[in-house]
Parts: sequence; structure tokens; C-alpha cells
Amino acid sequence: MWSADGLRVFFFMNGDLVGQVADGTGMPEKIIAGLPWDVTPDGSRLIFSPPGSRDLMMVRLDGTHRVEPLIQTPANERNGVVSRAGNWLAYESDKSGRYEIYVQPFPNANTVPLKMSDSGGTRPLWARNGQELFYVAPGGAIMSVRVGASGSSWSAGTPVKVLEGPYETE
Repeated sequence: MWSADGLRVFFFMNGDLVGQVADGTGMPEKIIAGLPWDVTPDGSRLIFSPPGSRDLMMVRLDGTHRVEPLIQTPANERNGVVSRAGNWLAYESDKSGRYEIYVQPFPNANTVPLKMSDSGGTRPLWARNGQELFYVAPGGAIMSVRVGASGSSWSAGTPVKVLEGPYETE
């Protein structure tokens, strides 16, 4: 994934979350052990899952590499992505017994999560305009939910099928 300024790329290598200058010069820099999911729009933090854990954490990209908890529950959470405005987090969780898409305020995700999918879902992705959230349904179809987010208020429509699947997602 790209840094917010486009000057670095972050990737998973040998169990580590690594960053490197995008033009390929220099050596890859280990940031922390874990699986990367997203870089915040302001470029200050990276969302990741530590090894052996399915919680969502944040690591600061300011050189300190300080880790902060984000979503920690008994369920598995993964694929955390931050909205373009930087104030909402979408992710998948299996707390209902199957993976569903949820959203919570960001970075203080200490409220009750709002479920966006209605029949399961994985791989959330925000539209560039911030008014839509896409995800992959269990059968592989691409789904969309119209959203309205302003500050801490939130509204969401009913999920609709955008493209028939199946699509390979692994």
C-alpha cells in the first residue's frame, strides 16, 4: 500500500510490516511484525494485525513506531480501512459467527460497531468520494452501501449488488 504522500510503499515481508522508498532506492525498513491493512489519509499511522492476533492495531509512522490498540475483542477483526476524511474505520469481524462489515468512529473506536453488511461480507473499501462503502459478499459479488458521514454522525443505506461474482479475493 502507498503512503499518503506517495513517497513510500508498505508491504508484508517475512512476517513483518515493511516500508520502503517508492522509487526502490534504499533498503526496506522493518516497522513492526504484523500484517498491514491500511495507511491513514494523513499518513501518520498504519492499521495492522500483530502476528498470532486478529485484533486491529495502529502503529505510528513518525519514526517512533509506537503501537496503539484500535479494535480488541474476542472475535477476529481484519481488513481495517480508514475513510478518506479520516474519521471512520470499516473492517470485517466474525463476532456474529460469520464475517460481516462494520464501521466505527476513528481513531477512537470505543463505540458500538455499526453493521453495514446484511448477509456476510469481507474486504471493505471506501469509495474515493467517501459516500459509498464496497465489500465482497460471501458468494463473491461486489456490494455497495451508500453512507453519509459527517463528524460523529452516521447514516447508511441498504446494501446493493454492484457486480455479480464470484471474484477471487484471496
